[in-house]
Order: sequence, then structure tokens, then C-alpha cells
Amino acid sequence: MAINNILVVGAGVMGSSIAQVFAAYGYKTVMADLKQEFIDKAFSNIDKNIAGLVEEGLADDSYGKTVKENLTGILNSDIPARGKEFDLVVEVVPENPAIKKDTYQMLSDSCREDCIFASNTSGMDVFSLTDEFLKNPERLVITHWFNPPHIMKIIEVVKGPKTSDETAQAVREVLEKCEKKPAVLNNFMPGFIVNRMATVICRELYYMIEQGWVTPQDAENALKYTDGLRWSFEGPLELWDFVGLEIPIAVAGGVLPTLCDNKEGIPLGDKYIAEGKTGVRAGEGLLKKYPADVDAYVKKRNRRILTMYKVMNEFEKEDAAE
Repeated sequence: MAINNILVVGAGVMGSSIAQVFAAYGYKTVMADLKQEFIDKAFSNIDKNIAGLVEEGLADDSYGKTVKENLTGILNSDIPARGKEFDLVVEVVPENPAIKKDTYQMLSDSCREDCIFASNTSGMDVFSLTDEFLKNPERLVITHWFNPPHIMKIIEVVKGPKTSDETAQAVREVLEKCEKKPAVLNNFMPGFIVNRMATVICRELYYMIEQGWVTPQDAENALKYTDGLRWSFEGPLELWDFVGLEIPIAVAGGVLPTLCDNKEGIPLGDKYIAEGKTGVRAGEGLLKKYPADVDAYVKKRNRRILTMYKVMNEFEKEDAAE
């Protein structure tokens, strides 16, 4: 499965950043969207992304030049005429079943039967959605990128019931050539890996806060200044190995019976949603009030991610040298 030409369908914040990654690593990349104005905005977003990488010393002038040489934009209406060109299509359209289904019907009709389709869905079962009409369903896989894609290294690669090992391996190799860290999940399940674990952690924290056992800020600090400090070089599995399994497994015996096991939802989260306190873009969430300038907040957050990105790169070099 030689992959040279890539189509990214959906040129929003995620799609444009994903297209930027492929183009930066030498893949001839085309990004498509419904209107030319969306394509123009995508190129503007990419210029800002590149400027941020250069500012942080993570890219030079040749990086931007390579992206521009390898990246072009088209309208969705152009895909049927050009579909046979592509070896890999990454779908980044809205999380709406009807839109997804229409997109895959069009791709199935337009692309070669050996072209790999990769969905950026964060949780939708695209395998069941497309099972009735997709030709060669063994070439469909999920690649769940995290925001911002041009910075975040992890990508969850999720296989469906008919996804072939060859498809998953071909996608893994492309992502690794782009210096990403693919994590393959052999079976589709809600939440995949990252959101599944985030749900477990936040359900318990929201429960502890709701019970009055701890304040939101103290709960935040408890994880930020322990796991937050360590996880850049040592994940939870390695931490237990370091501590020695006897201790955490013994602790788990006392903790497990007391954990929240609500399977219906997260009541405190529902309360805040009802009050309109949904987080950064609403100006207030469970933890605190947020500044009105959301773009400035996002820029600060991205800068901090870039700082940690550089630190983790140094850790990786250190580990590779051992």
C-alpha cells in the first residue's frame, strides 16, 4: 500500500492542521471543503501555525516552503473528478451521521477501491454507518487526531470489524513518517483510549466535588502537580512499574469499592451545562471563570503545549541514546 497522494476532506481548524502535517513531510496533499472561502481561511490558519512553530524554534523557513509546495485546495464538488488520484483520504467533516454518510458515499463512488479511508471522528461508529455501501470495507480505519494536530503527537488508530491489518499498518507507517505516535486500538469502543480514560478520571473528580469532599481547584491541583508533572516522561503503567505493583494493587483493593459507578451520566456536569457554564468559550466552567479573549487563551495554551513538546523531544532523545 504505497501512499503518496493524500486528500483531506474538511478544511476547518482540525482538517487544515492535519493537511499541513502531511504536506510538511513531503506528501502531495489536497484539502477540500464546500466553499472557496473555507479553503482561503484554511491557508490563513496554516500560515499562523507555521509562524508559531518558527517562533518557538520548531521549524525554519524550509518547513513553510515545503508545506506550500505540497499543499493545494479544491472544492468538494471537484472530488468526483479527481478521486482516483488519492491513495489515502482523511475525512474531517462535522460529527453528523448524515454528513458522514453522504461523504463516504461520494468517496466510495469516486476513489479507487484500494484507496484507504481514515476518519477523524472522536467517537462515531463510522464502520456501522458505512457498512451497507462501502466497497472494500477492509480499507476503512479511524485516525483520531488531537487539537492542535500539527503539534500533538498522539493519534489513535482504531480498527473496525473488517479493517485489515495491512490498512492499519500502512496508516501507522505514514503517521510515523510524520513523526507522530500512533496508538492502535484493535476494536472499536466508545471513547477509544484517551477519552475513555479522561471520562473515568473526570467522572470521579466531579463525583468527589459534588460530594463536597474537595474543591474544584484542589482536585485540579492534586492531579496537575503529580501526574501532570510525571506524565511527560512516565505514563501510568510505567509509574506502577516504578513503584512496584504490590503497592498500587493493594491500594486499589481499598479504593475500588468506593469509586463512583454512575453509568447514566455525570450529574454535576449536567448542572453546569444547564446553567450555561460550559467552559472556556462560555466564559465560565466548573473550575473557574475564563477571559473573554478566547483566541488569546488558545494561543497561550498552544504555546504551553509547544513548550512541553520540546521537553518531551529531549526526553525521547535521552531514552533513544540508552
